[in-house]
Amino acid sequence: MRLFKITLLVASLIVFSAATSSAVRVDMSSPDFGSSVAPGTLVTVDVFLNTEGTSGITLLGVGMLFNSSSFTYRQDLSSTTTYLLYVSSKQPYLVAASTCGGSTGTGCNIFPTRPNQVQLDFLSSGLPNGAAGTTANTQLVSLVFEATGPGAGSFNFDFDPFFGSILQLANLTNPPLGLGAGGTITVIPEPTTALLVGLGLTGLAVAGRRNRA
Repeated sequence: MRLFKITLLVASLIVFSAATSSAVRVDMSSPDFGSSVAPGTLVTVDVFLNTEGTSGITLLGVGMLFNSSSFTYRQDLSSTTTYLLYVSSKQPYLVAASTCGGSTGTGCNIFPTRPNQVQLDFLSSGLPNGAAGTTANTQLVSLVFEATGPGAGSFNFDFDPFFGSILQLANLTNPPLGLGAGGTITVIPEPTTALLVGLGLTGLAVAGRRNRA
């Protein structure tokens, strides 16, 4: 009897561990992460969703923070996956919200009170219980940024309910959302631009010495 109880306890722990290890997760990637670009360069950051088998997602909102002093978000060049998950081939389950282009699939909006956050919003199309999740990465959005000013431009996820973040299931529970690592792209002025700036600063220094003399 004691052996049976121990076996039952171990089995319960294994089931509990398997259940809690599953989590909805977002990740990002860019071929330009870790590299340097010149001002005016367009870079693309792709965001992926992995539901790890979770079903019944009704709301998904997550922010992407970027360095707005080094990059400008190009919503006009960005795109959204309009239908993310399916119950069947003609019944979409998780779709882009109007703030992410809705059925048109255009770029997602900047959060109204946070100019350095692109808000990624998806919602259920209302089908009962939603669809079974996938353990493969499914692309959410393709975000395009234009390099503007010099500096290290970081890109990171932010999950803050105050700034529109949410993950909610059909049973009204709010499980945690796993956030993948971000990346950094450094903006470096072109050599000619740097040279002109240097000459300009030298000229100002000379002029200042002459005025003092």
